[in-house]
Amino acid sequence: MLKRMRKHVKALHLTLWLVIITFIGTTFLVWGFRSTSGDLGPDTIAIVDGERVPYTEYQQLYRRHYEQYQKALGDKFDEKILERVNLKSQVVDSLISRHVLLHEAKRLGIVVGSDELVAEITNMSAFRDQRGFSRDRYLRTLEASRQSPERFEESLRQDLMIRKTEQWVKAAVTLHPDEAWEAVRFNRGSVKVEYLLLPDAKGQQATVDRLIALVKERTPWEEMVKVSGVKPISTGFFTWDQEVKGVADQDNFKEAALVLEKGAISPVIQTPKGKYLIRVIDRKDPDRAEYEREKTAFRRGVLNRKRDQVFADWVRQLKARAKVKIGEATL
Repeated sequence: MLKRMRKHVKALHLTLWLVIITFIGTTFLVWGFRSTSGDLGPDTIAIVDGERVPYTEYQQLYRRHYEQYQKALGDKFDEKILERVNLKSQVVDSLISRHVLLHEAKRLGIVVGSDELVAEITNMSAFRDQRGFSRDRYLRTLEASRQSPERFEESLRQDLMIRKTEQWVKAAVTLHPDEAWEAVRFNRGSVKVEYLLLPDAKGQQATVDRLIALVKERTPWEEMVKVSGVKPISTGFFTWDQEVKGVADQDNFKEAALVLEKGAISPVIQTPKGKYLIRVIDRKDPDRAEYEREKTAFRRGVLNRKRDQVFADWVRQLKARAKVKIGEATL
């Protein structure tokens, strides 16, 4: 969880930000759905849980993104950028996400009343002048974007349904009493460790299994070193933001090390780039008094990231259950 929350605040490349800002008002998540491809006909871009997604929706959304890229990049705009970020697939994925979320919102009985819709429209700055909401400006703006009021209002109603669904999920997420402090310790603390880099060979699996059992039995570190047959490697103090020299899989290694107390031993960390066993020699925590002074702000930030992650996990589960067929021939 901490790793995923932390990734939420990493800096993103410009092109990724441009993709993200186009999905204003709703979180669109694109992983996990079961999909098949085939010829769905010229009028359908996808079928989501038995509901057809019209190809016109794809065209409109693609055109909107295309124009936003042009505006954001100006003279630097090049259609090759759209190929690099695979904009076509981005648009299809966002449409599938939208329909999955709408299906769940309807199942949950979430609705948007006419009063809510009117309030949302009349408060939009694009439709207001010095006197407030302007119906003429509203109609002119929609005409310029090639949208009818009926189509725009239905799309906005769906946006609000998805927003309310997201708020409903996030409202149930809370923090344990020490959860914010543990997150601060993880992100701002530092540790000094020694570790075993275990051979990644089939013939060594028996040794790895033995070490896994020894960890569960709380066997002393020295005995584990003997069983492993390898020499421990020591590090200096490092934080999450610092690279650990000689370690191939930085994220998994640091995630395992930074949650440990002084003297604690990790489980065997099996990563795509190697297997590790870690013991923390020493640990330095952030200043607790400083944390207490800024506790409210820390808790708010951790809670918001946790809510984002819980919602993302929930949507991934929805998409994993969804039955999706994509009409690739129409792209």
